[in-house]
Amino acid sequence: MTFYRFKTFTTSYYFPKLNAEQLYMYGLYSAYGGILSKLYWKLFRKWRIVRKATAIKDNNLDFPYQLIKEADGTDCLMSFNMGSPGVEQKISILGYDNQKHTPFFAKFSQKPIAKKLTKNEIDIYKILKETQLTPQLLDCKVCEEYVYLKAEYIKGERPKSKKVTPEILMLCLELKDYHLTTEKSNKNGLQLTLSHGDFCPWNILMYKNRIKLIDWELAKDRPLGFDLFTYICQVSLLFNPENELLQVIDKHSALIKQYFTACGVKDYLPYLKAFATEKASYEKNKGNEKAFEKYHRLEIILS
Repeated sequence: MTFYRFKTFTTSYYFPKLNAEQLYMYGLYSAYGGILSKLYWKLFRKWRIVRKATAIKDNNLDFPYQLIKEADGTDCLMSFNMGSPGVEQKISILGYDNQKHTPFFAKFSQKPIAKKLTKNEIDIYKILKETQLTPQLLDCKVCEEYVYLKAEYIKGERPKSKKVTPEILMLCLELKDYHLTTEKSNKNGLQLTLSHGDFCPWNILMYKNRIKLIDWELAKDRPLGFDLFTYICQVSLLFNPENELLQVIDKHSALIKQYFTACGVKDYLPYLKAFATEKASYEKNKGNEKAFEKYHRLEIILS
């Protein structure tokens, strides 16, 4: 089989020959950056002669294509996103089942941390299977060499508004009844609940009048409110980076109080501090200096 390689500054994407029904596979890449990169992507998608210049046979691919096909075990067509280099690097896949004539999404991980993250996401899909909050898990394989996750493909829309809507608040409240472990509180006595970990507009899809949450790799049990605080702060950091996080929190205090009242908690400040502490540590470890400084200042104010 022949693949066409679309290369960016950070990674590579591989696409097979697609028919009209399979063009959704190009969704692995979202055009961003300068005019030249957007123009190249447009030409790559539109003109076969451009793609042909990047053609690679499957036996010359620089990733374990045959092993991925073996892990899937079905007659299918796949496109691949190699992911950003690093310890968490994994291959993201959009595919088409030739027998069922249905699309799917998959992840293939071989690096130790990436395998752990993908395995965690599989566990979350199983826990939330009956909630309709996640895509349906179609298949999974966990072995020493790799972890493979296969799920339904959700062709949903991102939220049009970045504000904390009543729907977002209700979603946070719905998750509070689930746990990944048997622990219901931490060493400081704060109530724990299942937390997505990266609860932001870019991981939320509207699908058939339901909200679907994707990319659960960072999920674990955390103190109440972690996802609500994440949504509020991450949107601010991206779209209004000049604002201090305490000001942003104060602006949303009515919604925050509504959430914690529903959870039976009168004082949310200890939960906000726990959130700021974990986020500061996470951003520092990721090397995101500006985000770290914002969360660290919030942590100090609450100490």
